[in-house]
Amino acid sequence: MDLDKDVYTTFEAADICNANITSIKNWIDQGKLKAFRTPGGHYRIEQKVLNAFLTRHGMPNPFAEREQKRILLIHRDAVLLETVRAELGAEYDYDYTDDVVDALLKLGQRKPDAAVVDWKIEDLDPVGLCEKVREHADLGGVNLIVIHKKGEPSAEALREAGADFTVSQKGGVAEICNALRRALL
Repeated sequence: MDLDKDVYTTFEAADICNANITSIKNWIDQGKLKAFRTPGGHYRIEQKVLNAFLTRHGMPNPFAEREQKRILLIHRDAVLLETVRAELGAEYDYDYTDDVVDALLKLGQRKPDAAVVDWKIEDLDPVGLCEKVREHADLGGVNLIVIHKKGEPSAEALREAGADFTVSQKGGVAEICNALRRALL
């Protein structure tokens, strides 16, 4: 479920509320949940309205849980995590892995707002990773920042595969943090 949308269908709202579609429509009809209709007559619910409804009724609220943006570092050097945290501050939720399988699990489960991918991780195909992430609609909000060495693979190939930002290996932590700042705007 994409929690970064501005407007949701009744089916999406039912999924977010852990309710059935009939309950959503009943709440709308009873005036408990404000919605508008499309020209085709379908209900749509704004995120801010859905967020307030969940909070008002004490329901689990995935919007409130996502207030802190998430950064996933897929990198060979664990020290990078603390270096990036020192540079960007504690306002973000950080996670780290140097394992390809763990990286894929964390991408799918945690759906970070930004993922820094080191092209040198063993058994990792950064172009293939970018392509696979872009194939999955629920990972569309992940900004991919790929650290690469000139020519291996090229920044152009990475961008064509779906990388949002490419960072030269020689750019260091400053370039990674600048890309993260732009990705998390």
